[in-house]
Amino acid sequence: MSKNNITKLTDQPWLNLYDVAYMAKDGSAHHWLMCSRKERPIEQAGEPDAVYIAAIVATPEGNRLVMTKEFRITIDDAEYGFPAGLIDDGETIESTVRRELKEETGLEVETIHHISPPIYSSAGMSDESCCMVLVTASGTPSTALNETHEQIEVLLYDVADIRALLGSRRKIAGKAWGLLYHFAATGKIEFGFKG
Repeated sequence: MSKNNITKLTDQPWLNLYDVAYMAKDGSAHHWLMCSRKERPIEQAGEPDAVYIAAIVATPEGNRLVMTKEFRITIDDAEYGFPAGLIDDGETIESTVRRELKEETGLEVETIHHISPPIYSSAGMSDESCCMVLVTASGTPSTALNETHEQIEVLLYDVADIRALLGSRRKIAGKAWGLLYHFAATGKIEFGFKG
């Protein structure tokens, strides 16, 4: 699809709305509204916008999964998920992970175990993607480095906490649900995949 088929409808610093004119398989003309963080929407869809960090902290009581409970304007409620953040211009995925984990939770990355390829959570409305990053971390949870608009609570969950969350009516981030289910099903909070 040529970028000539894309019309920018807004001019905001972090996210914009676009009208995409395209042809269906039968040759009929259509339009699709989408949002994007990219300078060249659709064309840059393979480049990640953000990181999503699944962090495990070792405690005397056993491994704990670092969760965030963050107020989200779009759902007028708290969303339970993992620390996350946008990749700044010129920043590597690894440096973004270290910065964002520290800013959102006060924790330090000890080891980066795995970085996924870009994954998409809502391709029906955005070309936004993130890399899911599995890490072990250490330190004392803190929100002292949160930005003023962020309303984040840092939670260290064991398997029982994860199972209770999954059995509740709380709002859970789609990117977190599968890993939460895995830990609940196996009864272990650990990264066993090597690849």
